[in-house]
Order: sequence, then structure tokens, then C-alpha cells
Amino acid sequence: MTEHPNAALVRRLYEAFRTRDRTTLAALIADDAVWHVPGSTPISGTHRGSAAIFAYFQALGERSGGTFHAELVDAFGSDLHGVALATTTGQRAGRTYAGRYLLLMTIRRDRIAEAHLFNEDQTAFDAFWS
Repeated sequence: MTEHPNAALVRRLYEAFRTRDRTTLAALIADDAVWHVPGSTPISGTHRGSAAIFAYFQALGERSGGTFHAELVDAFGSDLHGVALATTTGQRAGRTYAGRYLLLMTIRRDRIAEAHLFNEDQTAFDAFWS
């Protein structure tokens, strides 16, 4: 059975994020995309447009001293969506974070138009990034 193209897109997204391949990330994320990050932290909120999304990605690295790491566990795709099941780790201000999350993406014309982050433990996420 072949993988759905939107699941493959999710895999490319995570590989590009891992290798900091901004060109590929820009090709996968629509210019007018919206990225929703839950919680009450400095990185939380609705990031509108690829420039704001890239600033959010940069803040993850800066606020964690470069230790933030997301690893894709599995990718799922349908004609309209891509879903990532992933783990993340990082260190910040003497704290360590390890968590799981889902990233639900709406995909239009082979690009991510919208993404919603769902953390397994929102309280731990908020404590780490605050």
C-alpha cells in the first residue's frame, strides 16, 4: 500500500524542520498559512503568515538554547489533511521537557494552509515555555 501524498508531505515537513531547511519549509507552508499554538506562553497564540510561523520556529530554538527537538513518530494523510504524531524534547532555564503531541494540518494545493497543535500535557508545555 502506498503512502498518501499528504502523509508524505508531513514527513518532508519534519525532515526539513530537523535539518533547518528553510527552502523546503517555505515550499511546504503557504504564505498565508495560520499556525495555532495553545496555551498561555510567549510562544502560544495564532501565528498568521509564513513569516510569523518562521519566527515561531526560530523562537523555539532561541528560547531552548538550541535544544528543542521534534521527532515524527507517525504521519497520516487524507485528501484534505495531514496529521503528525510526534515527540518533542528540550531544555530551558534548568528545566527539561519531553512530551507528545498531534499536529493537525489542513492542506490545500500541496501546501500547509493551517495547523493546530494539540499537546498531550498542556500544563507541562505551558510550564516549560513560560
